[in-house]
Amino acid sequence: MRFWAAIVGLFFLAVADLLQASALAAGNNRVALVIGNSKYVYAPALPNPAGDARLMADVLRKAGFNVIEGVDLDYAGMRDRLNKFTEASYDADTALIYYAGHGMQVNGKNYLIPIDAELTAPAHLKTRTIQIEELLAALPPDPAVGIVILDACRDNPLARTLAASLPKSRSTTAPGLAPIDVSGSDVGSGGVLIAFATDPGAVSYDGNGANSPYTMSLARHLAEPGVEIQSALTRVRGEVTAETDGRQRPWHNASLGREVFIGPQAPPPAAPAPQPSAAETPAEPTGADARGWEIEQRVWDEASKRNTLAHYEAYLQQFPKGAFADLARLNIDQFKKPPVVVGNTPPVAADTESAASRSATAAEPPAAAANPETDVGTELTESAIGLDRREKIDLQERLLAIGYELDGADGDFGIKTRRAIGRWQEENQLAPTTFLTSKQYGRLKLDTDDAVKSYRAQRASEAEAKKQESATPQKIQKPQPVVRAKPRRDRQREAANPRPAPKSKATGRKSGFRTCSGIDGTFEVPASQRCPLSGYAHY
Repeated sequence: MRFWAAIVGLFFLAVADLLQASALAAGNNRVALVIGNSKYVYAPALPNPAGDARLMADVLRKAGFNVIEGVDLDYAGMRDRLNKFTEASYDADTALIYYAGHGMQVNGKNYLIPIDAELTAPAHLKTRTIQIEELLAALPPDPAVGIVILDACRDNPLARTLAASLPKSRSTTAPGLAPIDVSGSDVGSGGVLIAFATDPGAVSYDGNGANSPYTMSLARHLAEPGVEIQSALTRVRGEVTAETDGRQRPWHNASLGREVFIGPQAPPPAAPAPQPSAAETPAEPTGADARGWEIEQRVWDEASKRNTLAHYEAYLQQFPKGAFADLARLNIDQFKKPPVVVGNTPPVAADTESAASRSATAAEPPAAAANPETDVGTELTESAIGLDRREKIDLQERLLAIGYELDGADGDFGIKTRRAIGRWQEENQLAPTTFLTSKQYGRLKLDTDDAVKSYRAQRASEAEAKKQESATPQKIQKPQPVVRAKPRRDRQREAANPRPAPKSKATGRKSGFRTCSGIDGTFEVPASQRCPLSGYAHY
């Protein structure tokens, strides 16, 4: 009896193992492509994309994805990884693409930039970049779910270089990436979701840590157990918006036909969850509150999209204790706070601003700053300085004054300006990120005051010399008389009755002789004599 019981037990264990293996095989039919480009050849290096890609690859592997990974890829490398992903994900249930690095939009189309791309002609868009439409084409067919996550909305100097070479009718480059419409035929099957690090046409930030604010938040929430992907992205939007004081607002566009969970899907609760007290704010409504949560999310998405005082106040009126209430109040406070121009603040006052504030309109410095002079400069720290065009020209003139090579002071921080800032940082034992912190900006101004005065004085003297040279009077030439053509009637009359040619004066002899005519022709006789009547000359 015990023998048969053991046999039956082993049978059921084998069946359970088989079912579990089948479930794991089905659940693991998920493929991801992860690319992070940092070390650009023709543009300043980006500090975070390579680390962001490694972080996301680790998160997705732990969530059961087969990850195809690439860091600092050139054009051939990106093309190779994309081809491998296309083949591996063809029969997948879920396929995900994550990209961090430089991206750009031209005429409403989006392009991802390999590290070796030099964009100096319009044709280079087709031969040296990867179009986002190619990523969408690489996703598996229905009923699979396709997901594209782009942390590529950085300020891109390659876009400015390309814009200079485009004809005026086509030079419609813009910062950030253009929106992508994924609605339509995919609804009801698997569908597609595209997530951006910030709003269309806006610029995202790398942050001060090893990872960008967007990817850090994404890694926390994307594979969170029991959290559907759109709810996770909503949480990411709230965190990043709060962390950057509203300067970066992630968003997504989806046409999913079902709920999608990147992490494990939590089982339904056995008992209804207890109702929160009046002082508590629920992190995520459940059960009967699902409809209310959906309405709140839509109201908040509209408010954050419009980004006006009235929309945030309207959200608070409907949801005074909502999930985004604190963030709405923070945005309202920012709208009501008087603007403070940090760029004109004296260097000593500007030094008190730490990287934790990350806002160009921060009115109060933090109580303690670690050591802002040694902080690493990023796009966010430089943006927080609030440089306008006049102040950018001033900074370029200071770099020119101390010997750095620039094309000129035009207020446009291109490749040469960034390179000069990086060399200045390196010479001053600072991290050569090519982006300034407020402390570094104040120090650069202080160190270059004398040099820029001499530089501007020299430029002023050269301009005055040119002005005097151009003001020197020139010899006034008398205008030549204008020869007017005769009227047509006079020309016709002269042609019909030509005037006789003037007779040339005879060069005859001296006036002491007179000319006579005779039978033999003309002859001359002294002026004192008369011509003979016979017609013959008398000799």
